[in-house]
This record gives sequence, structure tokens and C-alpha cells, in this order.
Amino acid sequence: MSKGRLDALLDGLGIKLVPVYRRRAAAQSHARGTMWEIYNEYGPGHLVFVLRCIKQTRNNRDELWSETIGAISDVLCQREDWAIERAGEVLDAFDTIPLGLLRGEAVARRPWPVRASLRMLIYKELEKRLDEPEQRLAV
Repeated sequence: MSKGRLDALLDGLGIKLVPVYRRRAAAQSHARGTMWEIYNEYGPGHLVFVLRCIKQTRNNRDELWSETIGAISDVLCQREDWAIERAGEVLDAFDTIPLGLLRGEAVARRPWPVRASLRMLIYKELEKRLDEPEQRLAV
């Protein structure tokens, strides 16, 4: 039996999906449903960029939680200018954003949905790094 499209795509990124009953190890995720949702809605290119924002950064490479993946996708869909015109800057910004700490803050705010809380926290961090210097120059 051949590998599915999603698993084959993730192989290229060094990510392996594991069942939820197994404990995750480095570069592993339980987020098959979230990844399929993003893949089907926005295509493989968007999913790859979202995962690169996690996997190819210094301190976040194992933060492959469904809420984190979904929140980053939501932000990049909202700010396509960042994803399309400033992809390198976005990746550099994620090097300095502690996704694990932000996810912990979002989890602590339950019963609010973790993905929604995390989306706002990530957006604010990216905005500080990508937009505010431009706004200060314009004033």
C-alpha cells in the first residue's frame, strides 16, 4: 500500500504523524485532522509554509500541536501579505517567538478555545516584529 499524499508531503519535512494513543517524540505530531483540514482548504504549499514556521525555527521545531498548526495557518491566511511578500521575514520572526510558552498561555485560558487564544498571541508577536517598525517610521 502506498503512502498517502499527506504522509508523503510530511516525509519531505521530516515530520511523522503518529496515532493519538502513542506518545509523541521529536518531529512527530498527532495533528493529522488539522493538517488535512489545512491541506484541503488552502493546498499543500500553504501547509508546508505553516509547518516550516514551526519545524525550521530554532526553538520551536517540536511544537507540532494541532492548535499551534491551526493558529499559524489562521494568521497567515489573515495576513497573506506576510506569507507571500515577506516569507523570509516571517520565518526569521518565528525564530524569536516561543510557541511553547504561547501555547501554555492559551491552554491556561481555557475554557476559551486554545486555537483562538493562540492565534491572537501569535498574531500580536508577529505584528510586533513585522509591522510596528514600519508604523513608527510612518509617524
